[in-house]
Amino acid sequence: MYRLPLLKRLAVTVAALSAGLTAADVSVAQGWLRLTAPNSNLGPIACSADGSSLLLASGDIPNEGDVLYVSHDSGATWTAASMPNGSWHAVASSADGTVLMAAQPWWSRAVFISTNSGATWSQAALPVAAWEGVACSANGAVLYATASRTTNGSPEGIYSSADRGATWSQAGVPPPTTNGLWSPVACSADGTRVIWGEGSHVWISTNSGMSLRLAFTLDPPYLDPGDQFLCSSLACSADGREVAVGTDSIFGGGYPQVAVATSADSGTTWAWSLSTIPTNALENGGVQTWLAVWVSADGRRLAAGGVGGGYPEGGLPGGPVLVSEDFGASWVEPPGTADPGWGGSLAPWTGLAMSADGLKLTGVFMDGCCGNLHPGAVAQQQALAPAMGIGVSAGRLVVSWVVPSANFALQQSSDIGVANWTDVPSAPVLNYSTLREEVTVPSPGKQMFYRLVSRP
Repeated sequence: MYRLPLLKRLAVTVAALSAGLTAADVSVAQGWLRLTAPNSNLGPIACSADGSSLLLASGDIPNEGDVLYVSHDSGATWTAASMPNGSWHAVASSADGTVLMAAQPWWSRAVFISTNSGATWSQAALPVAAWEGVACSANGAVLYATASRTTNGSPEGIYSSADRGATWSQAGVPPPTTNGLWSPVACSADGTRVIWGEGSHVWISTNSGMSLRLAFTLDPPYLDPGDQFLCSSLACSADGREVAVGTDSIFGGGYPQVAVATSADSGTTWAWSLSTIPTNALENGGVQTWLAVWVSADGRRLAAGGVGGGYPEGGLPGGPVLVSEDFGASWVEPPGTADPGWGGSLAPWTGLAMSADGLKLTGVFMDGCCGNLHPGAVAQQQALAPAMGIGVSAGRLVVSWVVPSANFALQQSSDIGVANWTDVPSAPVLNYSTLREEVTVPSPGKQMFYRLVSRP
């Protein structure tokens, strides 16, 4: 799709305006909204592009009683999945929430897949192994799973499927120099660009896993000799060019400045994004592990959820949730209090999910060992207008915006100064390669303005 400069060929004036926001929209940015937590042993979480469909594991600490939960109303209600209980380490979702994945490194040591929004599940045709990571393309057709090396002869490596999990094959044969600690995996919206974490290494493929290249080693300049960081979480933009890596300093002592590593050019160059960790997190020992990182579809926004190094009153370590509007150059805490026992965004975070537009966060944290910690699931939505774009495809105008986490309607008007805006009759269509809603409109033949207006 061509961009704005080529619109001159249509000999008309068109413009995309900021979306209109109502007073109700502004209220969503006032703080964390407490959701009903289905279990005290909460673990990783994944969401659809708009953030309304959620897949939550009740825990990745070895516990054969843990279950999966699905929500289709942004976490207001939850339904337990009818499948074997176990210890769930990783979950993933397609853009519309239809295809879901969940991995078990313990107990059944299997990957399970649902192709009907969690109504029914089936075990993937994969070998029994310590499955540590799963990823799903936006349309749910391309799936990835990683198995970590174990000492009992179980297979390790990278596996992929191009038919919603019906058949699987080993993706790229890992180079002999790897240590086999394959864990997190992320992929672009179309599934062709894939990023894997393997110990302290970050591997990237641009051909659906057929070949891999070592893109980065987690070795920040302040790392002490002999210490080691591990890759604990991964995320990328819709096109796979913007990449974020969350670190685990369990082999590196207490590093208050432990940060997220970012790349804006498909892993060619990297930067350590030194976050401004809240004072109360530093008092608890800094951040030890970033269990979750997310990148918005357009690569502009980042979110990271951490676990701290301190154990106040014998409880679980508390870490912050931080967001960035400039791809990691600066970070801030979302407003409000996530857990009353901690204050701010500090909590024993075990999972974080972000909508495609980067404006809706849903996080979970576990129960602690002391009375002032409360297991919870929380959500927060920022009141910002989606960024619109106008292009030309096959001689017709295409108005687009990243899949929003709130409800918006596209309107048009030939006079920006007159209140005669009307809804564009064409319904938006999701482009699964870009995670943008697109509306194709006929050439107006005259000046025309477009805007997005929030709807309840």
